[in-house]
Amino acid sequence: MRIARIIEYFPPHVGGMERHGLILSEEQIKLGHDVEIFIGVGDVSIFPNTFKAPLQFLSLYSKLRRFWFNFWAYFAVKRQHKKNPYDIIHLHGDIVEARLGVELAKKLRIPAILTIHGGLNPKILNKNSAKIFNMLDRIICVSEEIKNSLLNIGVDSSKMSIISSGVYLNEFNQPKEALGYSKPIIISIGNLTKQKGFDYLIGAFKIIRENEPAATLLIIGDGPEKSALKKAATGVNSIYFLGFIPHEEIIKFLLGADIFVLSSIIMRGYYEGAPTSLMEAMAAGFPIVATNTGGIPELIKKGKNGILVEEKNSEALAGAIAKLINDKELAGKIRKQNLEDIKQKDWPIIAEEITNVYFKI
Repeated sequence: MRIARIIEYFPPHVGGMERHGLILSEEQIKLGHDVEIFIGVGDVSIFPNTFKAPLQFLSLYSKLRRFWFNFWAYFAVKRQHKKNPYDIIHLHGDIVEARLGVELAKKLRIPAILTIHGGLNPKILNKNSAKIFNMLDRIICVSEEIKNSLLNIGVDSSKMSIISSGVYLNEFNQPKEALGYSKPIIISIGNLTKQKGFDYLIGAFKIIRENEPAATLLIIGDGPEKSALKKAATGVNSIYFLGFIPHEEIIKFLLGADIFVLSSIIMRGYYEGAPTSLMEAMAAGFPIVATNTGGIPELIKKGKNGILVEEKNSEALAGAIAKLINDKELAGKIRKQNLEDIKQKDWPIIAEEITNVYFKI
C-alpha cells in the first residue's frame, strides 16, 4: 500500500504528534508499505521520501504559515500521485487538514483519513465543521475526549476510531543510571507553554521543599514560557530547566528519576489528548501524579496506576507528590500496574491497529 502522510510539524521539532508521525511511518515500512511524508517544519533527512514546504522564513505557528503549508501540500501530493499513485492519504491535524483531505480525496479518488492528536478549538466545533469531518473516510481520535467533542457537533460515530500513540517498550529495557541529583527526583516533560501548567508544578515544588529539602525538580523541554517559568522558580533551590534533550537521553532521565508529574491545564482550544510523555513514564514504571484533564484519565485510573488531581491547584499537586514520596507501598503498586497497563501501547501493536483502519476503508 502506498501512503501519503501530511503532517505540518516533524522531528526534530519536539512534540507528541511529530514523533507519532515519524514512528508510525517507520513501523508501516516494516509492515511492507510505502510511505511518503509531506512536512512544513522538520528535517527531511530523518525519513526517506520526505518533502518539505518552501518559504521557511514564515513565522512558526502562524496562521499564514499553516495556510501556506496546506496549500503547498495539496499540489505536492497531486504531483507525486501522478508519478506513482497513492492508495490512501493520512493527515494529522484538525479542521484545516480535514478540508485538505476532503479536497484531495475527491481529486485523486482515494480515501483520506485524519488523526486528531489534541484538543479542538471551540471555534471549529460546529455543524459546518461536522459536515467536513463527515466527508472524510475515517477520523482517528487519540482519546475518548476528542471523539466525544466530535459526537457533540454531529460527527458520525461510525466514522471514528480511538487509537492512541504508542511507545517502544524495548527502549526501557536498560539498566537505571544515577542522575547525580539529590533524591527524591521529580520529573516533568513537555513544551514550555501555558497549557502544560508548569507554573503550578513549580508552586507545588515550593511546598514539597518545606518537608523534603533534598528534593529535586527536573523540567525537560523548551518553549515560549521558559523565561517566565525561570522567574517563577527564582529563589527555589534544586529546580533544573534542562531544555531540549534527545529522546534516548530522556529515557535515561525517566529511568533514573522517582516520580513523574504532568500538570496540564485546559485552555481555550487546547486540552491533552493521550500524552506520549505520560505513556513513556508508564513504560519506565513511574509512580505518576497528573491533572484530571483531557484524555489523561483514559491512561491514568485514579488510585490504580497514578494519582489524579484537579488542574491549576499547586496544593493538590504537592499533596499527591508527598503521598507517593512517603507511601512506598503505594508507589510500588503504581509502578507495577503501569508496567502491566502499558503493554498494549507498544508501537508495533499501535501501528498495526492504524494500518488495519486503512484496510477497512
